[in-house]
This record gives sequence, structure tokens and C-alpha cells, in this order.
Amino acid sequence: MLHPIILAGGVTQTSEWSTGVCHLALETAPGVPSRFEGVLDAMSGDVFADPVVVTTRDNMSLVERQIAARPAALIVEPETHKPAAALLSAVLSLRHMPGALVVVAPASANLADTRNLDKALCNAIPAAQRGEIVMFGQRTTRAYGGFGIMEVVTQPHENAPVAVSRVLASGRKVTLSHLLHGNHQLWGTGLYVARVDVLLAAFKSHASRLFLPVKNALLRAGTVDRTTLLDRATYRRVKAITFEKAVAEKIENICAIQLDPTWSALEEWDQDAAADSAVAQWDEDLAQERAGVLNARAAAPFPHSADMMAVYASLSKISAEDALSAHATEYYWGRLESLAMGPGFTLQRMSIAPGATLDLNAAPGGAEHWIVAQGSVLITIGDHVRLVWEGHSARIPAGRSRRIENPGSGTLVLVQLQVMPLSATGQPQSAASFSPAGVA
Repeated sequence: MLHPIILAGGVTQTSEWSTGVCHLALETAPGVPSRFEGVLDAMSGDVFADPVVVTTRDNMSLVERQIAARPAALIVEPETHKPAAALLSAVLSLRHMPGALVVVAPASANLADTRNLDKALCNAIPAAQRGEIVMFGQRTTRAYGGFGIMEVVTQPHENAPVAVSRVLASGRKVTLSHLLHGNHQLWGTGLYVARVDVLLAAFKSHASRLFLPVKNALLRAGTVDRTTLLDRATYRRVKAITFEKAVAEKIENICAIQLDPTWSALEEWDQDAAADSAVAQWDEDLAQERAGVLNARAAAPFPHSADMMAVYASLSKISAEDALSAHATEYYWGRLESLAMGPGFTLQRMSIAPGATLDLNAAPGGAEHWIVAQGSVLITIGDHVRLVWEGHSARIPAGRSRRIENPGSGTLVLVQLQVMPLSATGQPQSAASFSPAGVA
């Protein structure tokens, strides 16, 4: 059985956020679960024990509400989140089961693909039982770099564990020579599988200045039901460093599993388009659009690839007269910048204040592709609501009015790309034939 440890205390997604602000992973909206709740769901079932959740006092009430219907033990850090110490406190709470396997995950982990997660866990368990600490990673082209970099001795393949030659903790400079001569590299995802006794031994040997005060903070903790409040005075002595910095970069019994072996930008955009099938059941306009897209698949296996090639062709041929030099307009909700406009595309950036809501008029032309550069966005099209996270994309069907909302406590930054359909001659249509999305 796997014992989940979920770290839900950090505020690390954007530079604007600070202590006391709600962790992005805990943000939710009516009818839309938080990322933390998604992690809880992914790590539930017959093979998982009740999770241990570590959070801060500021986020305690929100975490309690989101785990209310689930049996879980809660450990509360008295002040700021200290990643390595938080993990150690959870592992120490399981020290009566030294041979038990734990799976560690940050509350912000994207575990929507549970089949891929299950496959990775099945491959990680034998290595963890042998005494290895298994770290999950992603390719350097897309991952968030908050959990360090793993240099692996061979290229990962199909979720199989590979040996790690060294771990570079977050914040370490990665030079071009590292990329060329450092074998293969994976960004850490913050997911680990290991035995309880192996993790405790690693902390004792390589992070003794953490081990003793965290152990004492747990021994002196106050406990009510299944909630443990770590002792404030003792816990203050603990440094706020990551597990990678405190332990992982100093040990040798580490292997890695690549969690996303088949991801590509075009594939993710096509997945966004496929997700529209649920909306099409009640949205007649979207159903008609999807019918046209599906018919086009016979000629092109990736319907968005032709659009993207048109964008690249337009960018390569754009003249100085056609380009816009970051023209910006201030609104009550934030800021809209027109970054570029050319034959077949427009590119805009929107900075939206916390709590702001705005309606966008239907934009003529092709579908829009939005990338969330900072924060999270709540998108409403008709009765369909979707929460899109930092670093992820959303596809807005052509000609559809929608409402967007910043549900968070920090500024939301969206980058919007609109691509016009190709003309019959295979050339992009003129930029003069359409305008960027309007703001109501």
C-alpha cells in the first residue's frame, strides 16, 4: 500500500505572491475543483492509504474544507512553508511503519492522466522497495523548474526508472555545457516514491540540522483529532529549503522516471479541442464547428498544425509597417497589450487584476489559443466553466463570446494568439480582415 504525502503549504507559482496569500493549488470556483482536490482524487483508491497533508496555518481552514469528505491526517506548519521540513514532518509521523512506501506530491501537481501516473507508480515501486528514492521528472522543454533538475545517465523510456548521476537543486544555474555534456536532463515535478526508513536515513545523514528540530517540533506538537500543529518555537529554527537542496543533491541512491514521454504542443492543443465534445452536447454552434474540424481531419491529422505553420510563415515575412510595438491600453480590470499583428494572426497579452471579471465579445476569424503565463483563469462559455492553470493552454472556439475571471490573489497574465483559417490558395488571410478580441 502507498501512503500519500501531499505538500499544500507553498506559495511558489508567481513572484508576486507572498506569505499569507492563498496557495494557487487551493484556489477553487463554484463547480470547479482545485488542483489540490485533483491530487487527492488521483491518490485515492484501494492501493492508497489515507493521505498525510502538510499545510500552513494561513491555509489550514481552506485545506480542511477541501478534505472534509476524505479521511486524511493534517500537519500544520505554524508560519511559512518550509518544503524539506514539511516533508520530513510527514515522514516522521509514519516512522512506526519503517518499511512502508510513501508517494510525495505537491498540491499543485497535474495528475489528470491517472493512467500514466499508475503506470509510473508501478515501475517506481520495485525500485523504492530496493532502497532507491524515485523522483518523477519531465522534459526540460515544458516543466516548471521549482523542483530541481535531474541529470540521468540514459534517455528515459516508457516510465522505466533510470539512474541519476546528479541533482541540481532549484536556483542552480544551468549552462549550455550542462545541456550538451550533462547526458540527459529532466525537470523535477516534486513527486517522489520511497520507503519511510530510507527517507529518514537520508535526512539524518545529510540534513541533521533539519532532522532534530523537526523531530522535536513534532514531539511537542498539539494534536486535535487528526490535526497536528507543529511547535512554533522549535520549528522556527528550521531553514526554509527544498528537499532537493537539503537531501537529494547529496545522495546516490536516486533514480528517475519520466512522467510525460509523449507530450507536444500540438497534441495538447488538440486535447483542448477534443474536450469541447462535452460542450457540443448542449452548444449547437460549437457542435457545428466541431463537425467541420472532424471533417478536416481526413486531410490533416493535426488540424492545428497547419494554422501554426501559417503563423510561423507570417512572422518570418512580416514587415515593420505591419507590426505593432506593444501598444497598451489601461482598463478598470487591468491592461491589454497588442504585441504583434500580421497576415493571419494577432498576438495580445492581458494582465487582469485579482478578482476582476470581464466579458469578451465574439471575435471574427479563427479559433483563439490562450496560454496562462501567470496565475489561473476561470473561463465561462455559455454554461460551460473551465479553470485553466499557469503554464497550460485553452482553446476558444471561433466566434464565441465568453467571460473570463481571475479567481486568484495575484495578477493573472494571459497571452492570446488568434490564427485565421488558411485561404483556398494555402496562404493566410490578411490581418486587415479581422480585429483582435473586443472587450465589452
